[in-house]
Amino acid sequence: MLRYILFIIFCFPFSLIGQDNWNQEGDLEDSQVIIEKDRKIDLPRVNRDFKNVPKIKGNQSPLEVEFTSRQFVPNLSNLTPRIRVLTIQDEKLEKLYANQVKLGGGNYGASFFEGAFASKRSKDKSYGLNLFHQSFANGPIDGRNSGSGYQKVNPYGKLIYQKAVINAGAFYERHNNYLYGYDTLLTSEVDRDSLQRTFHTIGANISLEDLNENSQYHYHLDMDAYQLFTNINNSELSFNYNLKNSFNINDEFLIYFGANGFISALKFDALDSSQNRNLLRFKPGVKFIRDKLKIGVGLNMVSENDTLPGMNKFHVYPDLSIVYTPFNKLSIFGGLTGDVRGNRYRDFLMENPYLDNVISVNNTLMPFQIYGGVNGSLSNFLGYEFGFSVASVRHNFGYEAIYSEAEGEIRYRARYFNNNNTEANVYASLFTNIDKLKINLRGDYFYYNVGETELMPFRPNYTLRFDSHYWFANKLKIGFDAYLQGRMNNVNTFIQENASYSFNLDESIPPIYDLGIKLGYQLSNRSQIFLHANNLIANKYEFYLGYPNRGFQILGGFTYSF
Repeated sequence: MLRYILFIIFCFPFSLIGQDNWNQEGDLEDSQVIIEKDRKIDLPRVNRDFKNVPKIKGNQSPLEVEFTSRQFVPNLSNLTPRIRVLTIQDEKLEKLYANQVKLGGGNYGASFFEGAFASKRSKDKSYGLNLFHQSFANGPIDGRNSGSGYQKVNPYGKLIYQKAVINAGAFYERHNNYLYGYDTLLTSEVDRDSLQRTFHTIGANISLEDLNENSQYHYHLDMDAYQLFTNINNSELSFNYNLKNSFNINDEFLIYFGANGFISALKFDALDSSQNRNLLRFKPGVKFIRDKLKIGVGLNMVSENDTLPGMNKFHVYPDLSIVYTPFNKLSIFGGLTGDVRGNRYRDFLMENPYLDNVISVNNTLMPFQIYGGVNGSLSNFLGYEFGFSVASVRHNFGYEAIYSEAEGEIRYRARYFNNNNTEANVYASLFTNIDKLKINLRGDYFYYNVGETELMPFRPNYTLRFDSHYWFANKLKIGFDAYLQGRMNNVNTFIQENASYSFNLDESIPPIYDLGIKLGYQLSNRSQIFLHANNLIANKYEFYLGYPNRGFQILGGFTYSF
């Protein structure tokens, strides 16, 4: 506080001096003030007595105490950290019920069984057994005289390696039919055993396919063999093969070589000797791939031994193909080729089981065929394909109905057309797969020109197929299918002057209409009941003259998986 007072005192004279220039008005006179600081504070002296702190005498203990120190070194156990890597748990696979049985029955004395038995999930192997049985005790003509049946046993297996997969299997098939194409007005008693036609087939197959996607070389080999026996002592032995090889030169160019065919021996009991029939096919070529364009150029070389007399047994045809994809959902394709269609006795029986005891079996020559079309999808759920083919064919065949007065029923033989003729096909198909809905629709138109005065027998001029099914609430499955077939030319050797037949001997077989419905109800994830109804129109139509089909058919049953 004192220093503030002094500061004001010393600065005050300067402030006063600064007022000398003011106006001389006022009553203040000149004066001088002297301030002296000479005050002193004196305190009296105090006497102080400083003494030392007294010492404390410690007790003298008679015992000597010794202290020892041990160094403590802690020993730690080995630390084993439990470290777990955080991973996302794999989604659990649904339990696989690899085995399934299906049992059913229906009218016409129908019995049905289907079994599929397979191994559990495995990355390197799988195996199983398929069983099938369907038979009708009765048919459309004279009950048991027109029954039929089919059975099949098929064990199979697969081995999967790092760079290849091997498939192998065996099968046994039994087809049983009756020649019920007799005139019921002219025949009173029929020996059922003499009408029976049964053929058995035993076969095996093996295939080898590479899985090495990084390799430039790829291959695929299929081989199979079968032995056919019939109850009329006809037989056929056949060995079949199919080999595909390709080598990628680069991303745009590859070469390929294919070979396939069969070696067979056919024997009819009524003939003294068997017929050796061989067909060997070789297909070398190259393919060029760039952006949206794929072009294939090759040859189709065929060696066979049973064509028409006087003709070459070795044939060379072009094999050209092109595919252009202007958009992701549109492809345009076309080609020019030629080939020899291999025909075998078993193929004939599968198509027409009402054959005569002896028939001619020959290959069909197709020296020229041009084809083309488009395919793609209109959306993610709707696909389509439209196409055509026109071919020059020689030794084409149909079926001819013959009536034997001695045997008393209609049988069929193959009828060949040895001259060059034209064969054409135009088709269109639509298909969709939307979650619970699946639809397939296809229509075909066929044209055969076998001569000015000839007709292609028992071949339809058009077909229309429709198949669909839909799941309601994952419980009820409803399916609907339809089949429509155009007229067929009726070619026969009947002598109408000798007898009055009850058969339809018009120039053509009427169109065929067949409608069916399929129902299935899911009882659980392991069981289902089903009900199938075929030929809802109940029309006993004839695909082959003298052999009407069964009318309305119903089949119901139960499916169980385990």
